[in-house]
Amino acid sequence: MTKKIGVFCPTLNVYGGGEFVAIALANTLAQNNHKVILFTNNTVDPKAIKNYFGETLHHSIETIVQPTRFSSRGLANFYQTIIHSYIAKAKCDMFVDAFSNCVFPWTQVSYIHFPYLNQYSYSKKFPYLGSPRITQAGTLPHVILEKNLIDYNKKLVLANSYYTAGEIQKYSGKAVEVLYPPFSSSISAIGKDTVKSSQENLVVTTSRLEPNKLLERIPQIAAQTGKNIQFAIIGRLCSKATLSNLQTLVKKLGLTDRVKFYPNASAETKIDLLKRAKIYLHTMVGEHFGISIVEAMALGCVPIVHNSGGMTEFVPPQYRYENLQEAANKISREIGNWSTQEADEMKQIADRFSIANFSLRFMELFSKSYD
Repeated sequence: MTKKIGVFCPTLNVYGGGEFVAIALANTLAQNNHKVILFTNNTVDPKAIKNYFGETLHHSIETIVQPTRFSSRGLANFYQTIIHSYIAKAKCDMFVDAFSNCVFPWTQVSYIHFPYLNQYSYSKKFPYLGSPRITQAGTLPHVILEKNLIDYNKKLVLANSYYTAGEIQKYSGKAVEVLYPPFSSSISAIGKDTVKSSQENLVVTTSRLEPNKLLERIPQIAAQTGKNIQFAIIGRLCSKATLSNLQTLVKKLGLTDRVKFYPNASAETKIDLLKRAKIYLHTMVGEHFGISIVEAMALGCVPIVHNSGGMTEFVPPQYRYENLQEAANKISREIGNWSTQEADEMKQIADRFSIANFSLRFMELFSKSYD
């Protein structure tokens, strides 16, 4: 009898890297003749998935909508997620959690983008109880459950990088498997045909426009580069205040003709800009992996990233910076020394993270654990 396998990702309509992992997991299982149910908080639009990710949701996948009552952050959503995943598990034989970043007793496969329960939660002395943080203290029951009562050896727990795996092991003492996230095969195909103009000196960043992405570093870096270098910031508008503050900073630094914004740009616009760009600038420190970096590399962009996190596992050292001045210097150097050969080398690195490699590796791990 065919088992029903549930894949849990409430935010599927957000269309980010984590959501693409959920789609890739669901499609991989369906392509290997498993009956798959996709659990999300809103009606799935296959056309939107195809338009944004360049991948089609497998025709056999059933979707079940679990409407959410709380925002995607905070303590209320933490317990809402627990309840929804528990209800979802009751409707299938096996359960793949691609969202929670926790390991629940009823899950068989958990994909961890970064551990929700980190050093604060797992501290032996629980220091936040002395100066309470509502969210941290509120998760204490699950902290105790996951740390002491859940046997990781009976589950397949996957991390998106060795950096993330190290964080999980550091604070929970649990060993996990690493499964790098994939990028769309359509981007890979476009990249193979992309030929950049040697005359255009464009630096692109793709990111959600929200406060914690350190995007204010882009105009600060741009101000330390030559006037012949243009910058483009693309991303979903999550915070109007963030965009307004960035625009104010750009104006203050006299960069309005060199730093342009593309909030809520279409997938086509994003790809067009990345095809034209020589450099991809990433501002986050300690990024857990960084699939947007891989996508840019697949389109021939040289990545300039902070020397931290999961990025160090695939971005060569000469493209990593420690401070803003070094980032500006490396951008100027790479613009000046740019070559088609270097662009092709970036595409070859990105090929490691193809959806075909992701699917093959996942099924190896899945079959070893459950077949």
